[in-house]
Amino acid sequence: MLHQSRSDQLAEALRARILGGELQVGAQLPSEQMIATQYQVSRTVVREAVARLKSEGLLRTSQGRAATVLAVTLGSDRSLSVPQSIKGLLGFLEVRRAIEAEMAGLAAERRTASQCRAIRKALFAIEDRMREGGDGVQEDLEFHLAIGRATSNAYWGQFVQMFAGPMRSAIRVTRANEARREDFAASVVKEHRQIYEAIEAASPDEARAAVKVHLEGAAQRLLKADRDFWKSEGEHLARDWLQVSEMGIARDVPELRARRTSKRA
Repeated sequence: MLHQSRSDQLAEALRARILGGELQVGAQLPSEQMIATQYQVSRTVVREAVARLKSEGLLRTSQGRAATVLAVTLGSDRSLSVPQSIKGLLGFLEVRRAIEAEMAGLAAERRTASQCRAIRKALFAIEDRMREGGDGVQEDLEFHLAIGRATSNAYWGQFVQMFAGPMRSAIRVTRANEARREDFAASVVKEHRQIYEAIEAASPDEARAAVKVHLEGAAQRLLKADRDFWKSEGEHLARDWLQVSEMGIARDVPELRARRTSKRA
């Protein structure tokens, strides 16, 4: 794991708030003193972090005024090359967090022994695929589908299946990023295991919490992706995600697909 200075850690935290939409374009950062107090760092550390984000094109500073958040644009030499579709992807992860946390809680309450084995099999398939150098996207999707089936409520499984297209594309983006850093990859393995272990232990609250930790972690890891990622496979994958998310439900649900086709006729 790479060592980070206090200013690097603060810059990363502020960057996540900007790219995640908490600090909107045109908004001013809190004062140096407020940031220093909130993050328990010195004002020197705050100034170094702000300078870093200014050099990345995320902030504008002027004498005597708080730093202002700038627009994040794709392709600018002074910006992080973050596709606009990233906002939609983060929103999708937020929706998944709410839905899948409850799904995992119900699975922990109701799963049968055979359903628990199916989740474990999917978990091991992810890890085996990663050891082989694969992305584990399909295996990851199957893990979450297996949890849906373990609720013993067919509607949960069908609901997740409706979003299989966007989910597969979203997982492909997050996994491509996570594969670039050993600490990211290790976190994913640990988080999946914690979800399974909570379900296996029949602990609904722990299962819900584990899913939230996993999907919040996926969002944070995405926000920590470096410039090189967004200049290479990240840009293309995020664009693919946007296209699939716009048509994914209709593509994966026959009734909706037929309805869209009939409208075009």
